Amino acid sequence: MKFRQLLPTLATMLTLTCGLVAMEAARVGSWDLSLGLILLAMVADGVDGTLARRLGATSTMGEQLDSLADVIAFAVAPAFLFSTYYVGTPAPVRLGAALAFVLAGAFRLARFHAQPIRGAFSGLPTTVAGPLLGITVVGPFGVSVREAGAVGLGLAALMVCHHPFPTLARSPRWFLPAMVAALLPLGLWPRIETVAIVAAVTLGAYVLWSIVIQIVNDDAQAGDVEEVRRVVGRLP
Repeated sequence: MKFRQLLPTLATMLTLTCGLVAMEAARVGSWDLSLGLILLAMVADGVDGTLARRLGATSTMGEQLDSLADVIAFAVAPAFLFSTYYVGTPAPVRLGAALAFVLAGAFRLARFHAQPIRGAFSGLPTTVAGPLLGITVVGPFGVSVREAGAVGLGLAALMVCHHPFPTLARSPRWFLPAMVAALLPLGLWPRIETVAIVAAVTLGAYVLWSIVIQIVNDDAQAGDVEEVRRVVGRLP
């Protein structure tokens, strides 16, 4: 391994470590710590890719290692958190929802490498789905297992679908300033509840914006096609 590849690799290992420790924290009932580590893994995952591109250290091995870390941190760890938090729920329901989420995340990451598309993600990124599930389960919203399970299955469906979700580079100009503004409450109330609310609002806005903008674009394209047909129909 070249020296310039060391920093991105360490960031990827931090993502993996956060996922593993988040599962141990969930096992002993440290729910806030488990959620905090999943959110920290999301930050580390963004750092490793940025470092790799800035340092010219991208590689096939790094991409594969990143996907393996993502499976643990954003598929297995949130699903394990769900399963342990609602341990009183019948096992078929609890484990069924957790398994569906893990399988969807693994499928989504495999397709990312096997069938890449330019300028967008095919399906909801696991780095968004995993933290959203964790926030739903142990965040400050107090949802039931039925509601959390429905959210988990919905996120699983979004991961395996072919709906395009834009990369950060293709996001609107207001998105990054909005993210910075959303982080301001952390300076006033630096607690896990604040982090969870900020992350939920930010990630939820990303999901909703991605879906709405695609619907608008599809309607615009359909309107253009219809206009062409009307023009062609008037020709002698």
